[in-house]
Amino acid sequence: MRGERISINNYEEIRNLVKIERNSAMKQKLYFLCFVGKDGLSFERAVEAIGIDVSTGYKWIKRWNEKGYKGLLPSQNKGGRPSKLSKENLEYLKEILGSKDYWTTNEVRGIIKEVFMKELSEDQVKRVLRDKLGM
Repeated sequence: MRGERISINNYEEIRNLVKIERNSAMKQKLYFLCFVGKDGLSFERAVEAIGIDVSTGYKWIKRWNEKGYKGLLPSQNKGGRPSKLSKENLEYLKEILGSKDYWTTNEVRGIIKEVFMKELSEDQVKRVLRDKLGM
């Protein structure tokens, strides 16, 4: 994209959205688009002023030009690796853990390995217990 003239679609819409936007992350994106649009700042200066990486600036412009405001919204799919334990596995694990008042992390790790044939680290077991089972 270097050397190309950067154009921002629907500049007036951006100016209007900046005035009413409440979310600070979205407001930052909109200000950046204003800076690059018709406010006279060069792309490099706008990136520096907002404090983002050059590649991020290009992504924001592309998303705005393709999808408008919706293109700037955070993605619902955060990606990442799928859980080793399904919802059904987690429910069953919670039932098993309900049979006793206190479990060590290694005991739970052993149960997961024995019952579900899944190898989890101690940290993974702690996150499952805390984040997914609320324990």
